[in-house]
Amino acid sequence: MLVSRIIADPRRLRRFVRFVSPSAQAVALDVWLGPAVLARVLAPRVSRLVAVQREDPPRNWRRPGNVELVRVAGLAPELPFPDETFDLVTCGRPFHHFPRPREVLSEMWRVCRPGGWLALEETVAHEQEVRARYQDRLERLRDRSHPRYFRLSELLHLLGEAGFLVRRLQVVDLQREFNEWLLGARPSPQKVELMRRLITGGQEADLSGLDIRAVGDTFVFTQRLAWLVAERIA
Repeated sequence: MLVSRIIADPRRLRRFVRFVSPSAQAVALDVWLGPAVLARVLAPRVSRLVAVQREDPPRNWRRPGNVELVRVAGLAPELPFPDETFDLVTCGRPFHHFPRPREVLSEMWRVCRPGGWLALEETVAHEQEVRARYQDRLERLRDRSHPRYFRLSELLHLLGEAGFLVRRLQVVDLQREFNEWLLGARPSPQKVELMRRLITGGQEADLSGLDIRAVGDTFVFTQRLAWLVAERIA
């Protein structure tokens, strides 16, 4: 699986880990659907890290000595760990791809110790419905497996339902370039052309909420990331 250099940018990930501020004695779990890009940055900051993955990391990925990789099949919400195992549970940006997000959060709550922490980095949709639908339409054209982005208000509600209390929140702008954004999804030329037309129309009518700018023969736009640290309430 190809991962965009923007998604895997260690500078942003280090900023996220500083925001999370994990304890050096923490036993952590990282739930990641693709290559373990967060695990490499998080590992030096915790005592032990278990990384759950659907696929093998890249060949050039060097596993830190305190990291254990655990393979899981598909997108099932179940986590193969006993109750209250981890001080910190993290999930870096694929959360909206889980088909049963409430059950995933319930599992994260289950394996997190009382008073422990959940840390999420998640792309969020615009709070305005028309712009949120526009963003999801673009993403589905790029990647047909895309379900939909959560609005930040929805994500906060889901966390509360699952028994997590949000203690820290920061919204971060992520600059994307059109061709870099396509990396890994490989849509057909017809879909790429349709996306270009939609982006042009979205720019002119301000439909997207993505702050689209034309730069030469490409586009630059801004996605919003939510960084959340929530406490597991006993």
